Amino acid sequence: MKKCYISIAGATAALLWATAASAASYTSSYSDLDLGKCALVEEESEIGFVQVKCSGQHGYDVYATEGDLRLYLAYRKPGEPLIIEEELAEAEETAESVSDQVEAGAAEADVTVDVVETEPEEAVDVFVPVGVRPLGQTIPPFNNLGPKLEWRAPNRAGAEPFATIVRYTYQQMTEDGSYSNGQVLVVSRFRNGDSCHVAYIDALANANANVMAREVADKYATAGSCPDGAVPVLGRGGDEFRY
Repeated sequence: MKKCYISIAGATAALLWATAASAASYTSSYSDLDLGKCALVEEESEIGFVQVKCSGQHGYDVYATEGDLRLYLAYRKPGEPLIIEEELAEAEETAESVSDQVEAGAAEADVTVDVVETEPEEAVDVFVPVGVRPLGQTIPPFNNLGPKLEWRAPNRAGAEPFATIVRYTYQQMTEDGSYSNGQVLVVSRFRNGDSCHVAYIDALANANANVMAREVADKYATAGSCPDGAVPVLGRGGDEFRY
């Protein structure tokens, strides 16, 4: 029995050591999200649109964009590529329209026309020109941002951050039809000028929400790709974000 106790104690110690070692592999730094002190990029007061650029960590700029009572965040270093998707979409729509017109004309003339399917061209990477800025992502409900941005990075000198954690406050509907303020932690990853949400954690329903956010950032934002479809909601609560 004594040997069994020693074995269990040794396994527990090993597990605690492994957890601590994993946590020590990454570290956090913080930057302010005081939007009133950030540089104005663009403003259209008639439609309630404004974008500012804030200083982040390791040379990153943080673009905060307000539109439709929601705040979007994007992360980019000066000179990183920007993928222009709008031009590609317009070209595809034009090609489809021309194809439809050709087929319609052939049907009227009782002529057989072979339509050759071609692969759409890939989006073109270009450097960010003046006047073109990233929009980023937001959460569906009307929202606001917390005052701090947490950056996750490997725990070594000069290491580049790979993820951020930010607290959003938002309006949520209660059972009696009234509204109250909810809070959600949003984990984002970024690579080569592109950023996306990785996970949502209800900051009020989960007592260890900050720890959960760091763990998911360290595990899922260091590699892989952006979620395909709905962003995962971890832990309890967060019904407003489950689809």
